[in-house]
Amino acid sequence: MLQKTIKILIIPAGSRIALGIIKFLRREKTIQIISADCDKLAPGLYLSDKSYLISPFSSQRYFFRDLKKIIQKEKIDIVIPALDPLLIKFTENRDFFDKLGTKILISPPETVFLTRDKWQTYKLLKDIISLPKSFVDKKKIDISYPLFIKPRSGSGSINTFKVNSKDELDFYWKKIKNPIIQEYLEGNEYTVDCLADMMGKLLFCIPRIRLETKAGVSIKGKVIKNKKIEKIAEKISQKIKFTGPFLFQLKEKNGILKLTEINPRFGGGIPLSASAGPNVYLLSIKLFLGEKIKKNHKIKYNLYFTRFDEEIYLTEKQIKSKIKKL
Repeated sequence: MLQKTIKILIIPAGSRIALGIIKFLRREKTIQIISADCDKLAPGLYLSDKSYLISPFSSQRYFFRDLKKIIQKEKIDIVIPALDPLLIKFTENRDFFDKLGTKILISPPETVFLTRDKWQTYKLLKDIISLPKSFVDKKKIDISYPLFIKPRSGSGSINTFKVNSKDELDFYWKKIKNPIIQEYLEGNEYTVDCLADMMGKLLFCIPRIRLETKAGVSIKGKVIKNKKIEKIAEKISQKIKFTGPFLFQLKEKNGILKLTEINPRFGGGIPLSASAGPNVYLLSIKLFLGEKIKKNHKIKYNLYFTRFDEEIYLTEKQIKSKIKKL
């Protein structure tokens, strides 16, 4: 068990991933949550113990300057990147965090780079598990329409399109930077939340069916028991070394489960898994602080969830009093 107060920095505070992390870590008396965002109205700022405004990530010189100030001022133990674009930059700057004496809750650099490139992931795994047939060269497509096109390094549902004809393919090919084309899958969609130890060994996986999504995020779902999915999780973790949380997504076609996405981070819908099983957020922190985690965990299968939005109302005075100055 964690004995002393552990200081966690979550950034950015406005992402759905961050809100899930904050929600579950607030239950832990040993965790102090500090969050940062460039938007003073990011909701996570007002759900954290302490909050800071930080320069935009696009201005990286100033972003890392501000980040350094927060880490030093608060004596942060672990930084949790809660948005995909941060993963590459944070893993590239591990020395920056090491020199400040803090840890980043993230998988090894080679894993981050690999999983951010869907084509490289496809080439690595296509002979190990089922994947949708994929192409990065239009001239080599040998399957019929409809197809699916998306960025090789994208996330969520941004710039993802169903393609019904050659004209549509040509249009989206010019629109999307560095695209990948895949066979279109119409069946059920699943997200699988996983946790691996610091050696890359899979500790558990929690599959959930995505009953309804909005903007690429699951808003209704159900935790399920599926041995085929569990075997896929084992095969992925044996081929790619993850440390801490990761997720992958599957779609069904003619009864076959095909891998469509892998991300080395917490998922936006993981609150369902954290409610059905162990607190994966807390377990991840324990792992990165050197604590060993047992492999077997009880999971409540057939648990449903449905999401709704909730507002936070603020005055200028409340905003100024909540956000700390660097």
